[in-house]
Amino acid sequence: MRSHSEPGPFLRPVRVTITVPYNAYQALVERSNVQGRSLSNLAAYLLESALQTTHQRDQTQVRSESTDAFRRRA
Repeated sequence: MRSHSEPGPFLRPVRVTITVPYNAYQALVERSNVQGRSLSNLAAYLLESALQTTHQRDQTQVRSESTDAFRRRA
């Protein structure tokens, strides 16, 4: 049996439990109701979107720092 950390042909979702402030919970519930999706689906979507945005920002920052370092050497 594979562990969750070992890559395989298909990566299956992993269940996690988190504690969020009550106001965040209420906002998630209201937004999930408006969008007609489950709370867990919305939370997973928001988490994945935030991680992608952070990754893209980090990549842009690394490129910018590399360009700056190259310019300083020239």
